[in-house]
Amino acid sequence: MDRGLRVRALGIGLWIASASVLMHGQDDARLGARRYMEYCAGCHGTDARGGAKGPSLTSSAAVNRSDSELSATVRNGSRGGMPPFAQIGDANIQALIHFLRLLQGAGSANTPHQPPGDAGAGRALYFGKAQCSACHMMNGQGGFIARSLTHFARNRTPDAIRAVILNPDNPLIPSTQVVAVTTRAGEKLTGVLRNEDAFSLDLQTEDGRYHMLSRSDLMHIEYSGHSLMPRDYGTRLTPTELNDIVSFLMAAGKNEPSSEERDR
Repeated sequence: MDRGLRVRALGIGLWIASASVLMHGQDDARLGARRYMEYCAGCHGTDARGGAKGPSLTSSAAVNRSDSELSATVRNGSRGGMPPFAQIGDANIQALIHFLRLLQGAGSANTPHQPPGDAGAGRALYFGKAQCSACHMMNGQGGFIARSLTHFARNRTPDAIRAVILNPDNPLIPSTQVVAVTTRAGEKLTGVLRNEDAFSLDLQTEDGRYHMLSRSDLMHIEYSGHSLMPRDYGTRLTPTELNDIVSFLMAAGKNEPSSEERDR
């Protein structure tokens, strides 16, 4: 795959920070996130919403399958062309399933949930004080450095949404990490690490530009250990304001049809 296609494949849709839903499963979530990027993202997309070679893993077809059924598919492959991954071992397979369930909202799509706050007030916060729209798109409005949140809350409970807001780096996905580099020519760049290997490093800066850098041209690389998502919403926003933003995300996800529904 050429680098341009790889960059697009590893593009902005890295909502995988949503794997922070269950605090007690941090280790499984981190392991599952790593294994997903290693074995699954190439076909199913880095956001698990489908790619050129594989279907969405967050759709109702995937959500409505049991853990044992999903595990069997990962282990044995499918008639549709998915290869078997029994060789990665049961521990890795279970971590993958755990990670997918977190992305799917733990199968909560079929259970109605009462919004905990005022969606109208949440909209004002989203585009105002909380500055969510600086990075995230919502119904065609906002930034593009982070994943669109238009459908983010469709399969998530209020508690799951709130957990992602309060703990965005749990786990930290490598391709969402902020990295600062200094080139041998003295240029300094800070951006989101979209891809790296032994020879190159690809950054996306907040202006949306991709910088494809050769490691031999870099004098210093500093890994921040966190994503662009603010980590202080627990103190920046009141509990009422958090509930309002959660409610706005839930309303947006409910009212706007998904791409799958629009294609029917």
